[in-house]
Amino acid sequence: MKYLDQVVSEALRKWTPGFALNRVCTKDYTIEPKQEGEVAFTISKGCYVMIPVIGIHFDPNYFQNPGVFDPERFSDENKGNILPGSYLPFGSGPRNCIGSRFALLEIKAVIVALLSKFEFQFIEKTPVPIKLMKSFSMVVQGGLWLGLKRRT
Repeated sequence: MKYLDQVVSEALRKWTPGFALNRVCTKDYTIEPKQEGEVAFTISKGCYVMIPVIGIHFDPNYFQNPGVFDPERFSDENKGNILPGSYLPFGSGPRNCIGSRFALLEIKAVIVALLSKFEFQFIEKTPVPIKLMKSFSMVVQGGLWLGLKRRT
């Protein structure tokens, strides 16, 4: 079951359902320059801030080879290398998704139930590689088509 958890975690990193988080700044916060030529930037109290979760999940500074599906990122040996605040499929802190534990349990139960009775197979309509549409949600261009073959 550990590997199933790794696969689900990596799928949520790569195809996160909440690709952006919206927050309200509760106090003035200044981002100091890190490179020459940059200037300090202050986010004022009350300002709306959008956190680009999908951008963070695909940033090579946080996840090496971000376009590659690699469940080993979340193995017991490697998950300590994930910087706090860089993996946000359900948000973080006191405003994180209240249903995250239920959602994780539910998806794992569905996967186990399906795989206990069926094999997933590519069919003629299966898009390889998957291409996402440019929209406000993770939608596969042309739909996602898979075949199910009953296990004997």
